[in-house]
Amino acid sequence: MRFGIVGCGSIAANSLAPSLVKSAEAELTAVCRRDRAKAEEFAGRFGGCAAYASAAELVTDDNVDAVIVSTPTDTHCEYTVLAAQHGKHVLCEKPMARDAAESRAMIEACQQAGVKLAVAYRRRLFPQVVAAKQLIASGRIGRVVCVRTHYSGLSGLSSGSWQQESGIGGALMEMAVHRIEVLLNFAGRPTTVSALVETVSQDWEVDDSNGLLLQFEDGKIGIHSTILTSPPRHDVAQVDGTEGRILIDPLEFHVGSIAIEGADGSEEHAVTPLESPFFDLPMIDDLVAAVREDREPVCDAATGHAVQAVADAARRSAAEGVKVDVDA
Repeated sequence: MRFGIVGCGSIAANSLAPSLVKSAEAELTAVCRRDRAKAEEFAGRFGGCAAYASAAELVTDDNVDAVIVSTPTDTHCEYTVLAAQHGKHVLCEKPMARDAAESRAMIEACQQAGVKLAVAYRRRLFPQVVAAKQLIASGRIGRVVCVRTHYSGLSGLSSGSWQQESGIGGALMEMAVHRIEVLLNFAGRPTTVSALVETVSQDWEVDDSNGLLLQFEDGKIGIHSTILTSPPRHDVAQVDGTEGRILIDPLEFHVGSIAIEGADGSEEHAVTPLESPFFDLPMIDDLVAAVREDREPVCDAATGHAVQAVADAARRSAAEGVKVDVDA
């Protein structure tokens, strides 16, 4: 499958483009950036593909079958709909959109065009997460009753960039959404959220810290916290069951094991880690397979929309000081 990348920033350079070049199932055939010279420079680094100055040009390229939208969040809906209208499959970076109304519009546009839509919640295909899901399905820790995720670090949001703009940036939209997806992956459909979305220490207009308490439709609970005022980086997930727990610490693509704890002690469960910088390779290859097999991608748009609905509900909960239903 031939891919074009809209937006040649750090995410595209650090994993998406290298993963496309590495893949046996996909190839990079076009990129675009508003500065054409920089687009051409980027293209030269990754095989000398076509370079454009706009998404409107790229989506008309007959050598492009699928588009990766790797731009600021406020353009995700526009470029996804544009790609769909030109018959291109889409892999959209996270968060999926500014709000659930936009993510719903993106899904509808792709459905109407008959193209696949994936959202880059890449942790869904990290080996540790895949292994944990398999262990849970086998009954290893009994019935899941609680899922916890946590991210700590210092800043992580580029100073003066769109990542600190109200409505599209901040700890919730930039960092928490990945971990909310992990909660949903292990716990299912969320029904309510209670949240704090705060600016505790940084000199930002957006939040640097948040805490979310979720309830799921079968009664289990989910807990997430993001702290962007405390180094060093720490990304962790814990799944508690009636007969033990699974600890993924840290929740990073390069880690080769997860811990299983039970009444009889603990053990390490080995996994094969992903290779740097190709940690988006499983997600890209799965989208190719989803098109071939006419199924939904593992990193599916319905989950992307559900994460966005949780984020919307969290912001409303924090603003109003109430528990809020999730319209997912």
